[in-house]
Amino acid sequence: MPKSDLADETKAETRPVGPVDLLIGISGAVSANDLRQHAEGLANSFREDAQAVRTVIAFPGNGEIEAAAHDAGTGTLRIMSYSLAASDPTGLPWMNAASAQRAVCSLAIDLDAKACVVLHADLGMLNAERLHLLTHPVAETQCDLVLPVYPSRKLDGLLNHSILAPLTRALYGHRVRYPLAQDLGCSPRMFQKVSQSAGIRERSEGALLWPSTLAAISAYQVCQVNVAVHHATQTEGLELSAALASLVGSVFAEMETHAPYWQRVRSSQPMASSGNIAQQISDGEPVDAKPLVDSFTLGSHNLQEVWGLVLPPVTLLELKKLARCAPESFRMPDELWARIVYDFALAYRLRTINRGHLMGALTPLYLGWVASYVQEVAARSPLAAEQRFEQLARAYEEAKPYLVSRWRWPDRFNP
Repeated sequence: MPKSDLADETKAETRPVGPVDLLIGISGAVSANDLRQHAEGLANSFREDAQAVRTVIAFPGNGEIEAAAHDAGTGTLRIMSYSLAASDPTGLPWMNAASAQRAVCSLAIDLDAKACVVLHADLGMLNAERLHLLTHPVAETQCDLVLPVYPSRKLDGLLNHSILAPLTRALYGHRVRYPLAQDLGCSPRMFQKVSQSAGIRERSEGALLWPSTLAAISAYQVCQVNVAVHHATQTEGLELSAALASLVGSVFAEMETHAPYWQRVRSSQPMASSGNIAQQISDGEPVDAKPLVDSFTLGSHNLQEVWGLVLPPVTLLELKKLARCAPESFRMPDELWARIVYDFALAYRLRTINRGHLMGALTPLYLGWVASYVQEVAARSPLAAEQRFEQLARAYEEAKPYLVSRWRWPDRFNP
């Protein structure tokens, strides 16, 4: 059996609780009082709707299990804490969230739950209406994994929009907007799969949880729901190179593991979607692209030798031309960016250079892409910016034969 993220003391406490209809797991630290207030509102909603839903809300905590039963009139809602077997030493928020998501899915198995949702610790999704969005596809349409589509500003989540989402889409064929979503809904066979994923790889690089990837390689159905919830950005206060190394490095590690699968995927398919599309959030102050271009240009001068180990000559030539552009006219073509990401994925696999140094060398290239995007969408509406990401995703898909060729015959492309 794979090792579970759920601590033994939590497993012992679950025996008298299950089975339940719905497990709601909170993936981060939260005030027990705040959680109880939300739970009372949820219980009242169940009473008003005459829903007999046996529900457990679990939050991460230490010490003895705290439990409080709330009579919802038509069922019982219980709050309990769960303990993780171990915390991630890096303290990166997405690493800790991945461990919590695995633990909640393990708890869902122990409670014999009919459905499971994992929510962000800000509790923005913890009300009856939003929970319904995550659970209804599981109950009514046999969907295995439900992922949210969040409203965002034009300049929010650029690492997701420029690499994580389009790369995942091109590789595995699911047009998932947020492959590293902070909220998700799971069917029983999906939370079984998530729990089992704890034993696939050692706790090191690539230890993140990519639910949409697990669903794709298992031929499970994935659905998306539009939610009017905006979570705080997880990368605030973190060095960009550290975020790239952890997030993009994890995607590249998944590519190695699942290469036999994604090389057979020829195109992507739209996902079933529900919920009203939330209004996009207005942007704040405009971003000055010149410092971003300057970082790219400095990297072009200082990293030519490293880039030459990773990128083919034609790409290096295009980057040299970009480095000579005036900041206001700097534009990085989508096709070039997609090939760069694919080349770095191959170098990650081949360990062409130290992986830490490799992701550091990607940083000024990423900043160059951001500079290009910022200037391109500055005068566009939020909707037009959303359409711009669709254009980029198609470029990744069109460049996928390039990735497959380089992956299978890397020596053929060596400069």
